[in-house]
Amino acid sequence: MPFHRISLFRRRVSKRFSPVCKARTNQENTYRQFLSASLLAGVLLAWATSGIIRLPPAWAGAPSGSVTSNIPALTLDQAIRLGLARNPGLEEERARIAQDQARSVETGELPDPMLVVGEQYFPMNFNMGTSVLTMTTVGVRQDFAPWGKRTLLGQSAVAQVRASRWVLEDKKALLVRNIRIAWLDLYQGKKTEAILRSIGALWEKAFQATLVRYRQGIGPESDVLLAQFQKDAIRDKREQVRIREEKSLYRLMNLMHVSRPFRISPEEPRFPDPLPESVLLERIDNHPAIESRDARDNAQKLLVRSAEKDKIPAVSVEGDYSYFMGPNLITSTPNLFSVLLTFNLPVRPGERQDQRVAEEEHKLESLEADRETRRQRFIEEIRDSEGTYRHLLRRNVLLDRVLIPEAKRNVDTALAGYATGTLEMERILSAMEKVENARLRALSVHIDRLKIRAELIYLSGMLQGGRHEP
Repeated sequence: MPFHRISLFRRRVSKRFSPVCKARTNQENTYRQFLSASLLAGVLLAWATSGIIRLPPAWAGAPSGSVTSNIPALTLDQAIRLGLARNPGLEEERARIAQDQARSVETGELPDPMLVVGEQYFPMNFNMGTSVLTMTTVGVRQDFAPWGKRTLLGQSAVAQVRASRWVLEDKKALLVRNIRIAWLDLYQGKKTEAILRSIGALWEKAFQATLVRYRQGIGPESDVLLAQFQKDAIRDKREQVRIREEKSLYRLMNLMHVSRPFRISPEEPRFPDPLPESVLLERIDNHPAIESRDARDNAQKLLVRSAEKDKIPAVSVEGDYSYFMGPNLITSTPNLFSVLLTFNLPVRPGERQDQRVAEEEHKLESLEADRETRRQRFIEEIRDSEGTYRHLLRRNVLLDRVLIPEAKRNVDTALAGYATGTLEMERILSAMEKVENARLRALSVHIDRLKIRAELIYLSGMLQGGRHEP
């Protein structure tokens, strides 16, 4: 089939052929350049419309790598300080302390005096004019609680303020523990991703080895497919780890009460060594949670004693100025002063006051039972955490010193044997699974040990922030 050259812009050849080539004019050159540029622009527009060329829009931001580098990195100590300064739960406790302090001042003072204004009129006739019995009274009245009750109420309010302060300290320690645990979850996700990346590099080496043997004709295609499947499985696991990292990050942001994401420092948190079990059990009564319940018990005991004071009559003192109207203004007596002392006696003391005392006593019993329940729970948590910590410490030593080095040697041996043809692909698969399981188990054991250490620090009742952790 003959080949014919086709030109889009063909010049007509003159019938009079001349062997001499005619030079192009400037007008022809400009026309050709314009047509070429128009054709190129049309082709590029068609490609962009059809999706062959995708240009980033002008409003598109920088690549994800540069954006990630702009995210601030925080240390655990900075996260704890932000949480203690911004957490709304702590602000609520501080407001409750201020409320209890205001109530303690109010309880310790006398009630406000009351202004008494009255008009008395008796339309009775005992051979006297009714106008004589008309009396206008203006005075001041002051009520006094039963003897000693106001002092007991003031002491109870002060004890309640002390209990609220201990509750604040307990919530601080609890918040620090939760921040540490959320931080460790995020740190574990980062380390897990690094381990999976390392395992993926090993599977890349295995894939290359299977590919070489397959191209040489001494390895089956199933080995190549299996190695590729394992690489994809590692990639899928890394994606699942990233999702868990986001959940841990959002939980940590919620505890710190911050709205913008951040990166954590790559350093491993350094927690102080936990105290021995005997020391923790001796110091259990000094824990803020137990101290708050002790203060609450003392406040309730004072309320029981103040309820018993209600059986004593309350006293009211009133000073009055009275103006009696006579038959006329001349015979009126405007200057009459009087002092009134009133005893407020209960009408049904056996039904009212005794029930109030019994109610306060039942509240005291409930608080004492709650305090003992909390103390027993602390003892159980201390013993369980201490035993779990020792067990994890032994497992960590076994994994780091024995199992992980042995699994790495098995992988190297399996790869070398597969390259020489002495071992099958199943041996590499088994060795890789052992390395992955051993390294992930060692990381999980190490993180669990740090979490138990954070729990024991909380049970000791100390914050242990600042220079103790990065």
